[in-house]
Amino acid sequence: MSNFLKKLSVAQTIVIAYAFVITCGALLLWFPFSSASGEWTSFIDALFTATSATAVTGQVTLNTATHWNYFGKTVIITLIEIGGLGFMTIWMIFYFYILKHRPNLRQRRIASESLSLSAGDQIQQKVFSIVRFALTVQLLGAILLGFVFLPEFGIGKGIYYSVFHSISAFCNAGFDLIGNSLIDYQSNPFILLVIASLIMAGGLGFIVWEDLLNYRKTRKLSNYSKIVLTTTISLWILGTILFWVTEHKNGTFAHLSLGDQLANYFFLSVTPRTAGYANVDYANLSLGSLFLTTVFMFIGASSGSTGGGIKVTTLFVIVLVIYRSINYNHSNVLNRSISSDTIRRSFFIFSSGMLIASLATFILLNTETIPDSFGIEYILIEVFSCIGTVGLTMGLTPSLTLIGKIILIVLMLIGRVGVMTFLWSLTNEKRESGIIYPEMNLLVG
Repeated sequence: MSNFLKKLSVAQTIVIAYAFVITCGALLLWFPFSSASGEWTSFIDALFTATSATAVTGQVTLNTATHWNYFGKTVIITLIEIGGLGFMTIWMIFYFYILKHRPNLRQRRIASESLSLSAGDQIQQKVFSIVRFALTVQLLGAILLGFVFLPEFGIGKGIYYSVFHSISAFCNAGFDLIGNSLIDYQSNPFILLVIASLIMAGGLGFIVWEDLLNYRKTRKLSNYSKIVLTTTISLWILGTILFWVTEHKNGTFAHLSLGDQLANYFFLSVTPRTAGYANVDYANLSLGSLFLTTVFMFIGASSGSTGGGIKVTTLFVIVLVIYRSINYNHSNVLNRSISSDTIRRSFFIFSSGMLIASLATFILLNTETIPDSFGIEYILIEVFSCIGTVGLTMGLTPSLTLIGKIILIVLMLIGRVGVMTFLWSLTNEKRESGIIYPEMNLLVG
């Protein structure tokens, strides 16, 4: 067994690790002691739920609030925590701090790749900082949510709901125990803003937060953090404005006060990146809002965060390269030149993600039934929600066919480990031949 694991590439190890966690979670949810009825759950639905939780997606074929008992819900939130912090984070805490073992070079490589850290980082210290930060934010979020949930649900249930939703929001998972996500809290901006803050905290990524927390000492931010913060804040503001434009004439929040409307428009901008909590029935949104939601789901959060998507830095590099190419300039930013390898990676992630999403859409268009009142957006929301690990739906998920469930399970796994890591896991690492062929001029465009 150990020889088999040593032969695996870093990408294959990461994918297999997540698959192992998902399988264990699916088996626990499959048994009768996890369901509220005390009956066996369909294994494909248990597998779908375990994948959605570990991939921090939030897509569900079964109602989380009614189908699972507290044991089943605890299994789900545990999978969310493992998926959000990263399997390698949990494993390293156990391996380094409990068993007191020292990591070898291969283990450090796997951890670095899994957590999107550079090879030179001190992995043990980084892992401890990540866990400490995550638990602190989640505890603070649970305390804030408790101000609403404790009076509403009572002490025991209120505490459980507060902790569950705080972890789910910070890990950008979108699982809820209320039954209809946050639709009942449209007129409660406190809940919306607390959940949005947790989503943003998890979606920014641990690298950025480390920079921000150390700013008082260093008085500087890394170029990576500057790019992530600038791009992310721009998307939040732009999204809020565009959702107001597309939904104001639709009258979606016309029954709310101006302040509550702004909170809801802002929440619509935050949740597709990549949390999945819904403050409105997405089947009632305008086509413009659905298109915008699809774009945001595909973009996703930041590298090294609890969110999915192609990541904001990928978007930044692509937009920058296109803009610079139009002006025949080099891809420079912040007095630095972006490497050709980074540019290739960015376009590879974008194009591969689009190809995978297109293939999945084609399959689902032939296997799933679209209601008469909807069009292709009914499928697109589902596909991009899964590959972006978001969890938003227009109502297709509970009625998925077996093939549809399998396709979305694969998409959620791809979204969690990353497109590049997943595709690399399908191949063996080989050394380049060293042969350089003459360049070919090929007419394009």
